[in-house]
Amino acid sequence: ETMEKLGIPYEVVVVDDGSSDSTRRRAMEAAAKLPNVKVVGYPYNLGKGAAFIYGYKHSSGNVVVLLDADLDIPPQQVPLLLRVMERTGADVVITDKWHPLSRTRASTARRILSRAWNLLVRLATGLDLRDTQTGAKIFKREVLDAVAPRMHAKRYAFDVELLLLAVKKRYKIAEAPCLKPIRLTARFKPREILRMLLELASITYRHGRA
Repeated sequence: ETMEKLGIPYEVVVVDDGSSDSTRRRAMEAAAKLPNVKVVGYPYNLGKGAAFIYGYKHSSGNVVVLLDADLDIPPQQVPLLLRVMERTGADVVITDKWHPLSRTRASTARRILSRAWNLLVRLATGLDLRDTQTGAKIFKREVLDAVAPRMHAKRYAFDVELLLLAVKKRYKIAEAPCLKPIRLTARFKPREILRMLLELASITYRHGRA
């Protein structure tokens, strides 16, 4: 509905990242009723980064939008991201949940964890961004064409690698507030935090700093 209101050509690519439940079947049933929606996927869980790159390769638009499947950031955010891209001339626009105009609600522990991760990313990569992880971003296709072949991160730190490579290629990144209130409820397990740290170290070792 959001894209229909924009009045521009669009397609929605749903990527099944090796789900073991009825997700793919239900997605395909829904897509069969919607001409601009298609479902792609593979049998094994490879992670968010792998899923996004797979989806991008199965898309055809000049602008590619990333939205996490849980829709913490709703599709209504897309028109704002497009406006920011047009107004600023940016090649990439990311949603910043810590932007002064964003209405983010989170526990003290989650805020501390997010801020600590952001500080670590800044120190390790030199990226001057407040929020690399929020699941609502748009890219000019040329950016993904340039950086996707060099990407290795498949899971938690994939956003960092993608944005770092974009900066190193001299693409312009802009940040936008989230229009809707965000409530951060997901908790990270120690094993997930360790994976994020290992991926970040690997990214820095492979690509250096911005």
